[in-house]
Amino acid sequence: MLVELCIDNYEGALIASKLGYDSVEVNSSLFLGGLTPTLGLVKSILENLNIDTMVMIRNRAGGFCYTDAEYDEMKRELSIFLKEDITGIVFGFLDENFEINTERTKEFIEQIHKSGKKAIFHRAFDNTADPVKSIKLLIELGIDRVLTSGQKSNAIEGRDTLKYLIENYGDKIEIICGSGLNSDNIMDFIEFTGTKLVHSSCKEYRRDITTVNNVSYAFLNGEREKMYQITSYKESINFIRKARKIDK
Repeated sequence: MLVELCIDNYEGALIASKLGYDSVEVNSSLFLGGLTPTLGLVKSILENLNIDTMVMIRNRAGGFCYTDAEYDEMKRELSIFLKEDITGIVFGFLDENFEINTERTKEFIEQIHKSGKKAIFHRAFDNTADPVKSIKLLIELGIDRVLTSGQKSNAIEGRDTLKYLIENYGDKIEIICGSGLNSDNIMDFIEFTGTKLVHSSCKEYRRDITTVNNVSYAFLNGEREKMYQITSYKESINFIRKARKIDK
């Protein structure tokens, strides 16, 4: 069982390394769905930890149909991170018809593979018009791995689609299941879908009272208004143990 922790700070990567996770997906701003991380964070992970490192390239929140200027920026970010000793690049491009942008996806794959890294298509896949057509195209283009929740808001809701994709295409492309997976549901999910790759952020929240005073910088509501998202050490332990069915 390959278990990946989705993180947006060094503390999360340290937890993943200490607990024996196979890889980390490195982002900034997980509350926005994950954006391109800072080079400083990636360098800190590479210089201090021994863990496979997947780097997100996504320069804005919202969807995945980028302007030419946005795409050019992403290509520059790609070239910067490919110079580092990372394991893979996480990205995704769609067009206005909710189809995979073949040209841009192919260009990224070629650059990533030329550098000896893995090409991972992220959950933009979940907004494509047809999951079967889309996964066939990704296989044809040479994508190494796709992260998906089965075209639902979380992997539990999308488990039927995930099971189908794994059974029919899991021998041709790595299908890593993510979104909404936690220590309470992971064992049943693995048994149902037969997946060998799972992904979770194992999140909790930490208070920062300076979030709200004269001005509010909150992105959460209610009792979490003055909080921000971090990686939970306790949940990370429980998640990996149950994913690998370690009882002690």
